Amino acid sequence: MYWSRDHAGATGKLIVAIDGLENRGFSVNHQRHEIGQLGPHDENLAIDTVWIGPTNAKKLLLSTSGVHGVEGFAGSAIQLSQIDDLRTPSDLPEDTAIAFVHVMNPWGMAWLRRVNESNVDLNRNFLKHGEEYSGEPQGYAKLSPLLNIKKYPKPLEPFIFKAYLYTLKNGYSETKQAFAEGQYRRPKGLQFGGFKLEKGPQILLNWLEENLTHVEQCNCIDLHTGLGKSGKDTLLVDIDVNSPRFTQLKQRFGEKITGLDSGTGLAYSVRGGIHCGVEDRFPNIEWAGITQEFGTIKPFPLIKALRAENCITWWSELTPQQLLNHKSRQKLLSAFRVDELKWERALIDNGKRLFNLALADLQTQNERKD
Repeated sequence: MYWSRDHAGATGKLIVAIDGLENRGFSVNHQRHEIGQLGPHDENLAIDTVWIGPTNAKKLLLSTSGVHGVEGFAGSAIQLSQIDDLRTPSDLPEDTAIAFVHVMNPWGMAWLRRVNESNVDLNRNFLKHGEEYSGEPQGYAKLSPLLNIKKYPKPLEPFIFKAYLYTLKNGYSETKQAFAEGQYRRPKGLQFGGFKLEKGPQILLNWLEENLTHVEQCNCIDLHTGLGKSGKDTLLVDIDVNSPRFTQLKQRFGEKITGLDSGTGLAYSVRGGIHCGVEDRFPNIEWAGITQEFGTIKPFPLIKALRAENCITWWSELTPQQLLNHKSRQKLLSAFRVDELKWERALIDNGKRLFNLALADLQTQNERKD
């Protein structure tokens, strides 16, 4: 019902869901922001924004999906289920609105890539004001020959064995951080954060500038897949784990709240993450930014899929349509969207749980202030 086969199908389901909201009496403002790129069927690709409720609301629950294109299949399904659960306008607490940003990276979802049309990881592209798009993590140069290959790997190539050996030699936390932090030097490499703010992030920031005029408090959930045990969610926050704010978020959202510390958990610190970049630009708003990350497959097989797909994209003569149908793209999709009913149900259920908790939290926080 909520899961789509492609980006065009997800967009179609969103439009039907919006019609349903309006028929149920909700005030809805839906905008399509074209990114100047075409999909596999020559369709104009766009980021969809949906504002539900009063435009002058002081409290906002913001949900974003598809920052990592191919992860948008899960994010879209979760958002569609949440929209479907909004039955009457009275479901919205007083002075509260809900906003959905549906598939931040439509090109990546349409063409089954994690990055955008410029090979940029958009969750490394939201650098703070004054931060330069340059440099790379310590250890990335050493890791690059293993990651950024130019010959498509043979079926029996022992990448996972090589990755284990590299990690044993260099340390798990150090290797994880070197790979994942984000690099701004190798435009054809994995984890490239770009040389400038990309069009999709700029569209989002412009839209937020226009719509957050009255907002004083925002709970923001960014939906992702890939990290952690299959079907289990982790709530990642880019906050010092020793800070009072981190303790407060754990009290509000539970024990799943986890910091981005490569040395203490499954996560890692990043440059240019969406929460950090957005909060930097709207400092007068009280933010609770959570990345809800759902596990799929183990880390090394996941990196193996990313590595092979990146290689065939840059170092073959295949056409875009041939690349879309290549086994590397299909394996990448399988790495971030598990085709199992149990997994799908777990994502929908846990997505709804956090969404409802975050909505109720806006009301609770207001009562505490009163």
